[in-house]
Amino acid sequence: MRRVAILTGHMAHQLRRPSLLWVADALRTTGWHVTLVTVGYSWISKLCGDARLAALPAPPRSGPVAPGLEAVFGYAPIHPFSTGRDWLDEGLRPLHAGFAAYWRQRLVRALAGSEVVIVESGAPLLLARAARSAAPEARLIYRVNDDIALLGAPRWMVRAEPRLARLCDRLSTASPRLAERFAHPNVTIDPMGLPAADLTRARPDPFTPRARVEAVCAGTTQIDLSALCRLARARPRWRLHVLGRLPRPADLPANLILHGEQSFEVTLAHIQHADVGLAAYRDRPGVAYQADNSNRILLYRHTGLPILGPAGLCHPSRPTILDWSDPAALRRCETWEKRPEPLPDWSDLARRLTAPATCERAKPKPRPSVSAVAARQ
Repeated sequence: MRRVAILTGHMAHQLRRPSLLWVADALRTTGWHVTLVTVGYSWISKLCGDARLAALPAPPRSGPVAPGLEAVFGYAPIHPFSTGRDWLDEGLRPLHAGFAAYWRQRLVRALAGSEVVIVESGAPLLLARAARSAAPEARLIYRVNDDIALLGAPRWMVRAEPRLARLCDRLSTASPRLAERFAHPNVTIDPMGLPAADLTRARPDPFTPRARVEAVCAGTTQIDLSALCRLARARPRWRLHVLGRLPRPADLPANLILHGEQSFEVTLAHIQHADVGLAAYRDRPGVAYQADNSNRILLYRHTGLPILGPAGLCHPSRPTILDWSDPAALRRCETWEKRPEPLPDWSDLARRLTAPATCERAKPKPRPSVSAVAARQ
């Protein structure tokens, strides 16, 4: 059986289904054995009550999860985090060597026999050198799913990203905007996907009785809750639903409903019957990459919803993404005719990530240095 290992910050049994969990499922259906190595957690996470752990339906563990799927998990002495102060992050940087040291020997067993090792952006990339040593014959793929600066990574980690990425044989991303930042010799554009088979089945309407407009935000990564509150107050006859873990503020408008972390089935039901999709990202430099990378935006596009989000996310190439600060855009949403878009299945991305040959190459363009990009952010 062919073997692939995925280094990620996600867990096989979590409720939210990010891209590489879908890729793992697709690979298993074509005969691959998948080892999901979940990194980025430490005893600090456990002792401090990490919200990611609190949202899990069961405690994390290592071992077989399903036929062809094995989970590897452990609490390192420390994990990469930012204090929010660059000078303090830089002073703590030597301590983060304990993260790679913890995983170095564990990766030797976890990656044994792997033909392909996929390393997701974020904390997993700090293990690129250890992964290369543990599986020297494997194809090492850096999958850039996020702008780590926008996720709050310490500045030293943002600066180190291009150097660590060059340890990998290929850099894969869905976003041409992210691709432009890397001077890697082998960068490919590999679009995100959707679980096509799961999307064909109709689900009961969760909005009963319905408001004039039912708007759904299917995720809370980089969320701008203040902007959602303003939108809710500006449109009192709308009802806004947020699916995902989020602290509850004291002054929440009555028509803004926080549902907490939900299963993919519940999320799909909300999206299928919604009138508007909310891409509630904070409007920061660089957020435009989410137009190509965001799972929730892909689901909105598949369903044909109008998408409301910050101005930085809007672009003529994505006419269904509208600026939520524009009253005319809000009025358009109230009379919108859904036009679903055909999009790739996750099996397409799985095939591209494990293909021996490169796929669609990113067109070479002038690339700003990551340090320059980070400085602007």
